Amino acid sequence: MHCNMENPFKTIIASETLPETMKQKVMDDIALIKLSLEVADLVSVKYPSAIGNFFGIGKKSTKEQNNKKEKED
Repeated sequence: MHCNMENPFKTIIASETLPETMKQKVMDDIALIKLSLEVADLVSVKYPSAIGNFFGIGKKSTKEQNNKKEKED
């Protein structure tokens, strides 16, 4: 059984266009959301990782790991 349904929104506003100010507001809102996500990523993931690496917290440096391997051999 095949139903031939049309999108009701296309038939309701098929001939109308949005004002340019409305389009700009939507694009500005999208840009703000994208910026918020990037700042949240920077603050919650990248910044702590960079600070930890700078102060030597977390993973040991490769120099320390190489020295440890040489002592074991």
